[in-house]
Amino acid sequence: KCPTCRGAIGSTAPSYAMRNIIDALPVSCAHAPRGCEEKVKRGDLETHAATCSFAEGTCTHAGCGATVLRRDLKAHVAKCEWGLVMCRCGERVPRGKLEKHKAEECMKRMVECETCGTKRKAEASEEHGSGTARIGR
Repeated sequence: KCPTCRGAIGSTAPSYAMRNIIDALPVSCAHAPRGCEEKVKRGDLETHAATCSFAEGTCTHAGCGATVLRRDLKAHVAKCEWGLVMCRCGERVPRGKLEKHKAEECMKRMVECETCGTKRKAEASEEHGSGTARIGR
């Protein structure tokens, strides 16, 4: 019904002229609370949201799952504790577990033979003798 005269309105088809006017209105980005100051046309809002640097992104490293602003994602991924790094032994281990790997698991770490006390790389300890070795200090 017409809000003025309460008469029947003849068509319920969308008004393309009105839609164009509305789509041209400037609106704030949905990520304004996170800092985005962009004012975009309502019709371009979806395109902007797909590339907005204040949208959230998720870390790509298995085991992490951190959610950070898209603009900070590259820096996070570069220093993420779950990012794989190459150890001197050739094994790829998460950055946050590298020191433990080097001290306890790395085949290039120095170990001391329990029998004779000589220090060798862990990879050579089995060739040396009984294969029993303890981590060198």
